Amino acid sequence: MKRDQKILDEFGKQLIHTVYDFNYKLLKQAILHLNKKGAIVDNLDFLCSETFESVLFNILNFFEENEQFKIVYEEEGKQVNLVEISEMLKTEIHGENGWIERFSEELKKDNDS
Repeated sequence: MKRDQKILDEFGKQLIHTVYDFNYKLLKQAILHLNKKGAIVDNLDFLCSETFESVLFNILNFFEENEQFKIVYEEEGKQVNLVEISEMLKTEIHGENGWIERFSEELKKDNDS
């Protein structure tokens, strides 16, 4: 077994590469594109929503593709691996019955106004 710090560094390196760097690049490209059109303010809600949805998707995808790292729910001494109880954990956020539509307070505020 690797040392704790080596495991944390491996996790951090892979997470930053696959989630942070990927989404940073996407957001930066979108902002530069919209800035050329003078349309950043008009598309701010869409830009924020798409960026955060992409971040969530990529975090969940990271756990699906890297079996050595787990997302575990524990209750009364029993553990459940969330990747194993979902058909595709990364897609749980999408769609009409997805987590974002069902649970986002911010989305509800925007839809009510």
